[in-house]
Amino acid sequence: MSRLELLTPEGLRVDGRRANELRKITAKTSVFSQADGSAYIEQGNTKCLAAVYGPREVRHRMQALSDRAIINVEFNIAPFSTSERKKRSKNDKRSLEVAAFIRQTFEPVVLTTQFPRSQIDIYLQVFQNDGGITI
Repeated sequence: MSRLELLTPEGLRVDGRRANELRKITAKTSVFSQADGSAYIEQGNTKCLAAVYGPREVRHRMQALSDRAIINVEFNIAPFSTSERKKRSKNDKRSLEVAAFIRQTFEPVVLTTQFPRSQIDIYLQVFQNDGGITI
């Protein structure tokens, strides 16, 4: 089977699923006791861990907003998460882009006005990437 073929002659995908079958999903909450919220999720062979801290006092007073909380997002993909082992720096352009998209997703739904002069930190780590994240 070539890389361009999505289905085998038997009608199965590379991972053994039929064309209309979804990947298995597993989720666990409260995986970190120190975090205010945390979760572990698997979808197929993609494995991610998320942790949320806050609202808490801002690290740098200059960043504080008097009318609402700020949301910080840190998104990382482990170098061993794909077959192509690529070391990515903390300031990797694509990782920063994904972090900005995540921040833009949460800013309208988190009630930041309830917590002026504070920050909410969201940390996301991808341990295994099975093609769902294109970085």
